[in-house]
Amino acid sequence: MKAITIKQPWASLIVHGIKDIENRTWPCPDKYIGQRVLIHASLKPDREPYMIFNDVQADAIDNCIMDVCGYYKQTGAIIGSVEIVGCSINHPSIWAEKGCWNWVLKNAVLFDKPIENVKGKLGFWEYE
Repeated sequence: MKAITIKQPWASLIVHGIKDIENRTWPCPDKYIGQRVLIHASLKPDREPYMIFNDVQADAIDNCIMDVCGYYKQTGAIIGSVEIVGCSINHPSIWAEKGCWNWVLKNAVLFDKPIENVKGKLGFWEYE
């Protein structure tokens, strides 16, 4: 199955069904639209969440932030999966960055037990 590596806390927000967009500098290849992909939390997380969420995003997360932040300590693991259902520029989602490609995500699944000690890669990659 195909996987994609995403930094924390974004990976956890995706598999919790909170973040419905993945922002990339490149469009999602057509062959992955409509496909379920594994979400791999990279070994190196992004900055602390309080430094990266805008006010609207923080309001959307609200009370669940502690659960997500606790879970986002999981790195170097496959933590769930999601379906990529579209790709556009300037999507109206609060998670969409303007001027870049916004991959539209749905039907997130959070794994009860992460698949640990998995090394990620750039772009899409195959996990057996």
